[in-house]
Amino acid sequence: MMNTGIRDGDRGWLASPWPWLAYLPFYCMPWLWHAPSSAQVIAFAVALTLFLPLYLLSDRWQGARLLTASALVLAIGIALARWGGSWTVFSVYAAAMVGIARPPRLAIGAIWSCAGITAAVGLVLHQPLLWWMPGVMLVVMTGLATVARKNMHEHNRALSEAQDEVRRLSRTAERERIARDLHDLVGRSLTLVALKSDVAARLVASDPARAEQEMRGVAEVARDGLAEVRASLAGMAGGSLGREADASRAALAAAGIAATLDGDPESISPEAGAVLAMTLREAVTNVIRHAGATQCQLSVGVAEGVARLAVVDDGRGGSFREGFGLSGMRQRLTAAGGSLTLGAAHPGTRVEATVPA
Repeated sequence: MMNTGIRDGDRGWLASPWPWLAYLPFYCMPWLWHAPSSAQVIAFAVALTLFLPLYLLSDRWQGARLLTASALVLAIGIALARWGGSWTVFSVYAAAMVGIARPPRLAIGAIWSCAGITAAVGLVLHQPLLWWMPGVMLVVMTGLATVARKNMHEHNRALSEAQDEVRRLSRTAERERIARDLHDLVGRSLTLVALKSDVAARLVASDPARAEQEMRGVAEVARDGLAEVRASLAGMAGGSLGREADASRAALAAAGIAATLDGDPESISPEAGAVLAMTLREAVTNVIRHAGATQCQLSVGVAEGVARLAVVDDGRGGSFREGFGLSGMRQRLTAAGGSLTLGAAHPGTRVEATVPA
């Protein structure tokens, strides 16, 4: 193969047109038996002067310019057919050049045209078969090999680009996962820290012992939050649903909201429970921060192969426009094959999440 159609910068020097110029001396092989005349040498020198720029620049061209360059190289070979050299070398170069044309069917058609014209010239000039038949065979072999190599390079490049896109999407998905997890984890921890700190501030003068207890609770919440953030960054966010249910009721109680739990969290598989646990955390955080509720009912269960979680409060309700938290919940549930439903509870809000059990 001569001109592979892969630029120097893509695959290195060996894939450029330069190494394949080593085949050019084959034109001079008949001169080993018959010394060339001065006219033959001059004709070859002129042909070489015309050929080299066309060939060396051909891997940068496409379309009509490439086809024209290939046709000119073929014409150079035909013009040399009467001068006693192995003129079919230029036909082979012409086929190698046009082999990079796109679409591939255009390249293949041009290669067969080169082969047909080369054979026709040999027949018209009544040259022996050994003078031009091997050249015709090399035209077809070299040209089709160039087409195959060009196709392989394009497929490899497309595969490499697809792999780069997969890696980019994976990094994006991981950043989004970390952002969702941190939002859910840090949101409730900071909410509890703020609530307990306010309580401690109010009790400092009247009940120092209780204020101290609340501040110890703040420290415990902060330590737990730090551990959860580290777990999230390590890709291990989403714990037991039972543990999260207990923590959610404790958080609601700390906010002065009466909490009840219906159903057994342990009846839900760990995989589904881990997803619902993160959903429960964000839903309860929203109740504490935004609902202004006095009561909150949590319910879990499994029916017909679907695990369900519902969080119902008696707060102010209102708009269900999704912010980052609700959007993160929905994305997490959708990724697990589940769904999120928001609605009014009259009064308050109902949040229901489902995942395959």
